[in-house]
Amino acid sequence: MTSATAPSRTRQAAAPTPRARRAQAIAVGLADIRGEPDAASELVTQALLGASAIPLDSTPSGWTRVRLVDYEGWARSDQLGAPTRPTERVAVVMATRAPLYAAWRGASTLGEVFASSLLPIAAMGQRAESGRVRVALPGGRAGWIAVDVIEQRPTSDPFPPRGPEAAVALAKSLLDTPYLWGGVTQRGIDCSGLTQLACRVGGVVIPRDANQQYDALRYIVDRADVRLGDLVYFAGHGAVTHVGIALDNMTLLHASGAGKRVMVNSLDPAAGGDSVRLAASYAGVRRPFADEAGQR
Repeated sequence: MTSATAPSRTRQAAAPTPRARRAQAIAVGLADIRGEPDAASELVTQALLGASAIPLDSTPSGWTRVRLVDYEGWARSDQLGAPTRPTERVAVVMATRAPLYAAWRGASTLGEVFASSLLPIAAMGQRAESGRVRVALPGGRAGWIAVDVIEQRPTSDPFPPRGPEAAVALAKSLLDTPYLWGGVTQRGIDCSGLTQLACRVGGVVIPRDANQQYDALRYIVDRADVRLGDLVYFAGHGAVTHVGIALDNMTLLHASGAGKRVMVNSLDPAAGGDSVRLAASYAGVRRPFADEAGQR
């Protein structure tokens, strides 16, 4: 999530677990993951409802150090719960944010869920006439979500290849979202959180931070060949510090720390403003999406 207006940072290495611990899952719509067991410490990332969280350590003050798929950090212990049992299908949240209802009808909610959250579809208790789907939640709970904000997918294949168009459409839906260091949703998002989320919806899994993405994506694109959905990287002091998603070879959609929101910028320094800094710090382009011939 490195940013052009914040120091470069690599993710915290996953340390060996001292002993086997029972897996937990994020039990709230969005959990803050902190650098230290303190609500005032750095927000290193966020985790979505149902995400796997392996406990590593805990404090008497109600914090648990967890290992996520791509990060480690401290979560509130009361935001963790027993994982759901596997089901054949999942509800993939496609809206940027949506209510999770407490029942098959009525307005009472259990909170919000966010784009790309995966909610196991309960095998029993469905009410087709409700316009909602019953989903299993961590801790043995259940909730309901509207059918028009999800896509029902096989659990084994929640994010099929949709391509750069789907990724860019998701990114555009987040325009004017506030910039938040460590953020991954429409409540607030950082540069690499935006590109990771957009690529996930497009069917490609990439790492969390900008420098990790730059190293992991192997297809290098010449500046003249940049196309929709390519990822454009920027560097400072010898390290990749920022990333955005290309709309064309001269236009970038990104979560800007300088602009404090998700916005569109020209890469032409003649445009002035932030475009001058972006053009000066340009580091290269990587292509996450295969073309029609199956080549990246």
